[in-house]
Amino acid sequence: MSPGSGHGQMLAHVLDAEPQLFEAAVEATLDRMIDELDQAEAADGSIDVSQSQDEKDKGAMVLFKRIEQMKALERRSGVQDVMYANILQKFLTIGVDMLPPLDDEDVLLRGVDLTKLTSGVHSVEALEMVKEHLMGMLGPQTQNAYSNTLVRMSKLQCAQMYAASIMFGYFLRKADKRFKLDRAMGTLPMNPLDSAKALEELFNSASAMDSMDEADGPGIGGFANAEFPAPGSGVFDVDDKGNATEELGSKDSSGNSPGSSTLKQYIQSFDQNALAETARIVSMEGVTLAERQTGALFGSIEDLAMEMQRALEEGGEPITSPDDLMLRVQDVVGGGKVKTLTLPVATQRRVVLEAVAFGTFLRDAETYVDTRDGRLLTPVKTGPAGPPGLLGA
Repeated sequence: MSPGSGHGQMLAHVLDAEPQLFEAAVEATLDRMIDELDQAEAADGSIDVSQSQDEKDKGAMVLFKRIEQMKALERRSGVQDVMYANILQKFLTIGVDMLPPLDDEDVLLRGVDLTKLTSGVHSVEALEMVKEHLMGMLGPQTQNAYSNTLVRMSKLQCAQMYAASIMFGYFLRKADKRFKLDRAMGTLPMNPLDSAKALEELFNSASAMDSMDEADGPGIGGFANAEFPAPGSGVFDVDDKGNATEELGSKDSSGNSPGSSTLKQYIQSFDQNALAETARIVSMEGVTLAERQTGALFGSIEDLAMEMQRALEEGGEPITSPDDLMLRVQDVVGGGKVKTLTLPVATQRRVVLEAVAFGTFLRDAETYVDTRDGRLLTPVKTGPAGPPGLLGA
């Protein structure tokens, strides 16, 4: 992607010529944007629209508002470029060249070390979910990282795969950060094994109290009103033999308490609202960058989707089932009726893993700008989770 603002062009030059100065340049750029925003808000607050009575004053107000709108668009473009430059810098840091535009039918790319796109980007907890996502996107053939088997697919399918992987990486980073925070605060939900052990301990404690305090009557006696430590509070734990112990704190090699929730189990505990909120890109700048990145590699998804729709409609018989749709897609792809890409399995893996990394870095860049000044980001007000148009075709 080419920068669309003066700020972006300057940062691109610094990143290329003097990368050691990049972080300072980003800080200075954001400071200038914040100053401009302060000045714009001050100017807007100093003008009283109610005092503008004649046509000349009203025309001046319209012009002023139009100028402010143009400045806001320029500032938004600048913020997008700052975020994208941050993403580029992260790819440079891990030593991975990003994919070039995939315009040709047969794509031959120089290989990269895929571990840099996995363990170099994601936490230990997140890596297992990245592997599952890769399997879901490409199937069992992903087991061979260096397979030379060629797979032909439509550009639309490849673009949607890339877009979906950006969204997954963005979601995974948000969920992983939340998981680490809850773990640090001791508020992780219990996994099924912990729940079973806690329930067993609960009834064992109740039986012991019954035997010691029969004066309270049959059943569980005074246990009903007893207060017990919350899971993960550090007051007591259950060892691997089911016995209660006095202290928590023993950790395994990954930093988790024995039997504690994994990231996958943590995400599985989300309700529908929590899932939607975690998956949703929170800023219009982030949405635009995801769309622009996908379009820069594959072209417009909307155009590719229209091309596919026309090709399917020209097939003759109406499509009445998912199987019919799959067969028709295979026919139009095999017959060259839509734009296609032929990629080795190893390249497909790289496409997916780069997209996941891009989504992860996109969330990091968005968070960085937000922590400097949340006013620089444009909130996504309505709409489904994720960038509109990326996944719908």
